[in-house]
Amino acid sequence: MKRFSIIALAVAAVMLFAIPAMAADLSFSGHYRARGYYNDNTDLDDDTGATNSWMDMRFRLKTKIKVNDRLSVITRFDALDNKTWGNTDNPQDNAGDDNIDWDRAYIKAKFDYFDLQLGRMGAGTWGTKFLNSAREADRIRFIKKIKPYTIRFTYEKKVEDDKGQVDSDNDEDRYMADIAYKAKGINTGLFVGYYRDMDDSDIGANAYARKYWFIGPYIKGTYGPVKYEAELGCKNGDYKDMYAAGAQDQDYDAWAYHVNLATDLGPTTVSLGYAHTDGDDDNDKGEYNAYGLGGNDWQPLLILTGFYSDRTLGGLRNLNSHKNNTDIQKSGYDLYYGTVSFSPMENVTLNGIIGTAKADETSTLGNNVDDEYGVEYDVGCKIKLMDNLVYQIKAGFLSAGDLWKSTTGKNEVDDTYSFFHELKVTF
Repeated sequence: MKRFSIIALAVAAVMLFAIPAMAADLSFSGHYRARGYYNDNTDLDDDTGATNSWMDMRFRLKTKIKVNDRLSVITRFDALDNKTWGNTDNPQDNAGDDNIDWDRAYIKAKFDYFDLQLGRMGAGTWGTKFLNSAREADRIRFIKKIKPYTIRFTYEKKVEDDKGQVDSDNDEDRYMADIAYKAKGINTGLFVGYYRDMDDSDIGANAYARKYWFIGPYIKGTYGPVKYEAELGCKNGDYKDMYAAGAQDQDYDAWAYHVNLATDLGPTTVSLGYAHTDGDDDNDKGEYNAYGLGGNDWQPLLILTGFYSDRTLGGLRNLNSHKNNTDIQKSGYDLYYGTVSFSPMENVTLNGIIGTAKADETSTLGNNVDDEYGVEYDVGCKIKLMDNLVYQIKAGFLSAGDLWKSTTGKNEVDDTYSFFHELKVTF
């Protein structure tokens, strides 16, 4: 026991003296936010509709542990991630451990001819925000920088279904390469990925493999007084390569694209944008064309594209790809919008947006269905209260289009409105 105590004290002393050195190589960043939502009449029926309002919060902490000049470990966790206010933990439910979600842990190593990243890291972002859906993924990535170019090769284990299972191949793997060019006034790149999804390769007579290519070029920059950005996404290959003899295969051919032009007029910025995602013609059984809408992170309109306004809109959900259903995915959209922002003071920005959207395809919803999602009007204000502390508020009104008649079963649909505000501190 005495020997054990001496060893324990020695270890404690070493750790104590090591703390100052460790602290010098440890850095933190993150944020805390509190948000509030109010959605009115999301089923687009004033007679039966009800309001939906709540508040939530999140604390995020990112750490960088610098082992030496060429090696570091990156971690990130969220606490109370989107935790609803008033939804406290009941000790009897043993749910307290759900309040902390360790999202990322990976190494960054700099070798003589390339950089290596390995572990669970950020994924789902590339180019502009249009197709971005930020997430975490288990990856191995090699990076080579030859200014002004950056070249990356990435392997991702999207789904692992083999471990401990009888089935030998039910995984989803992704093999990706991209190159980006950055110089004064321009940022452009090309992403190419081969996606192999075998998750449904063992479901009996309906078993199939999904293998396709994703191609994603983008460009953004400035030309004189004009700021521009554009991005394209293309999915091409086998959507369903059926195993059963005589079963109907489905090819994959889906496109999405977005362009935005903006210019500054003194303290005012104006922009015009257009976005498109392919829908699917339900009458063509041999080809699947639905892209799956834009990215979760692209939310120009509070109601039509808002991440948290999509749960029950018109019984169909909205145009944000977050947990949308098959019908809205197969409808796609054409979205036209214009924005204006104005800074009357250095720490205050006022903004507004008008957008109109219609479906690319409506055959999934039925025959003779109108393609109009509607017209939305949003206004907002962002205030920098102090360094690292920002408050923002938005209000949106949707003049609902006739497409929603097919989803609500009503001869008439009513309009809806929504509010959002957030207080956020960053460090």
